Amino acid sequence: MSRFTSCTAFAASAARSSAVAAFLVLALVLGSAAATADNRESEGRTVRVMTQNMYTGTFFGELRAATTPAQFVAAMTVTYQHILATKPAERAVAIAHEIARLEPDLVGLQQASILRTGSGPPATTVTFDLVQTLLAELAKQGRHYDVVAVVPGLDAEAPTTLGFDARVTTRDVLIARTDVADLELSNLQIRQYLAAPTAQTPLGPFTDTSGFGAIDVSLHGHTFRFVTTHLDVTPGIAFVQASELVQTAVATSLPVVLVCDCNATPDLPADPTFPSYKLIKDAGFVDAFRTAHPNQPGFTFSQAEDLLNPVSSLTRRIDLVQYRGGFGIKDVQVVGADPADRTPSGLWPSDHAGVVATLTLPQDKADAD
Repeated sequence: MSRFTSCTAFAASAARSSAVAAFLVLALVLGSAAATADNRESEGRTVRVMTQNMYTGTFFGELRAATTPAQFVAAMTVTYQHILATKPAERAVAIAHEIARLEPDLVGLQQASILRTGSGPPATTVTFDLVQTLLAELAKQGRHYDVVAVVPGLDAEAPTTLGFDARVTTRDVLIARTDVADLELSNLQIRQYLAAPTAQTPLGPFTDTSGFGAIDVSLHGHTFRFVTTHLDVTPGIAFVQASELVQTAVATSLPVVLVCDCNATPDLPADPTFPSYKLIKDAGFVDAFRTAHPNQPGFTFSQAEDLLNPVSSLTRRIDLVQYRGGFGIKDVQVVGADPADRTPSGLWPSDHAGVVATLTLPQDKADAD
C-alpha cells in the first residue's frame, strides 16, 4: 500500500472547516473594527489592496522528474530541504514589513503555505505556517489583520529518506485590517475550481484544488466585491479557470476588485498565457498597474528558485490588481523587488514581487445582488 497521498480528503475537510472559520473571523473583524480610527482617513475615500505570492520555497522540479517510487521519495527529501533553505519564516517577516509599511486594507496571498512532518498520513507537526508567522509579525508591529478566507490548494504528502513524511499544503488566503472604523465584510464565498490539474506520480495522483475567495466590502459608505485567486501555470487550465471565475465570483452588479497571481502575461498578446488575461479584460476589468504606469515594465516574476540571486531576475508581470465599476487609481506600486527588501540572509522575500494599489472608491453606492 502506497504511503503517498494527495490528501484529497484533507483538502475537502479543510475547505469546509476554513469556510466555518472564516465566518467566525468575520465576526471578529466586525467586532474590533471600531477600536481604532483609520489612520489614512486624510487620503479621502480610498481603498488600498495588495496581492502577494508568498512562495512555498520550491519549483517542485525534482518531484516532476521522478519516474520510480524510490526516485520520488528521494526527490521529496530534496524538495523538503530546498524549502527549508529558503527560510520561509524569515521571508514571511519581510513580507509583513511591507504590509505594515503600506497598510493595505485587504490582501490576497497566494502560496500561503504550511509545511508539516510526521509519520502520517496525515503529517501534523508544523514546521512553518506562513500566514501565522505573517500575522504574528504584523501584530508585533502594531498592525492588526485577521484571516477572512482560506482557499485550499495542493495538499500533498510523501515519505522522505529522513525517516518521516513531509506534507506540503498550499493555500490562497485573504486577510483584512481589523482597525478600520467603517470596514464591514459580508457574503463570503470560497469555491474550488472544477478545472483542477492532477499530476500522476510514481506514488499516486497529485492534485491542486485551487479556487477563489470573494467577499463583499462596505467601506466609507461604498460597497464592492473583493476577489483573490491563483490561476494555474498551464495556459489551457488557467483559461478554463478564468472562465469559471468570470461566471461566478465576478458575476455581480457590484464594482469588483480582483487581485491574483494570474500566471498570465498581459503585455504580450502572442504569449500562450494571454487569453486568460484577455478573458478577464473582456469582462470589463482594468489593469491598474498598466493604466497608472503605461511605460514601466512592472515585472513581478521570477526570482531564482533559491532566492539568492544578487541581482533581481524579475522578467514577467503576472501578479495583477484589476478592477471594474467606477474605481479610480491614486497609486500603484511593485513591492519586494528592491535589493533593500531582501531578508537578513540575503533572500528575496518571494520569487514574486507584490503589487499594492490605492484606488478611489466609486462615487455611486451599489446594492449587493
